[in-house]
Amino acid sequence: MQRIPYSRILKKKEIPLLDKFLDKKRNLYALAIIAIFFESLTSPFLKLGGRYPFLSPMYLFWFCAAVVILAGYAVAWQLILERLPLTTAYLRKGVSYMLIFVWAVVIFHEAITVRQVVGIIVIIIGMVVSMSDEH
Repeated sequence: MQRIPYSRILKKKEIPLLDKFLDKKRNLYALAIIAIFFESLTSPFLKLGGRYPFLSPMYLFWFCAAVVILAGYAVAWQLILERLPLTTAYLRKGVSYMLIFVWAVVIFHEAITVRQVVGIIVIIIGMVVSMSDEH
């Protein structure tokens, strides 16, 4: 199946250097990991902002930081979805849940329960099983 870039469908100019970079699987997966990592930071940022009065400078700082990250994530994710099957891309998002779990423990010192650990293990197993079908 030949990939048709959205830039061609929308009659926009292609960006040859970016297309060449993302056509390599390892670069595409690296972008996905980086995008998911940054996307996982938005939940703690919003929670940190919630510690401050609504519309105060610190509230706005954390809220705007989350929005900027989500904007960058949206662009990166669109580039990823142009090149990967939807199921392949979204099965990687399980990493985001694991990272949010880590942020909850590291940043907010939240307690870890056995059920949460089991849930993370189930996510990891699901990702491994789904990835084994791709090779």
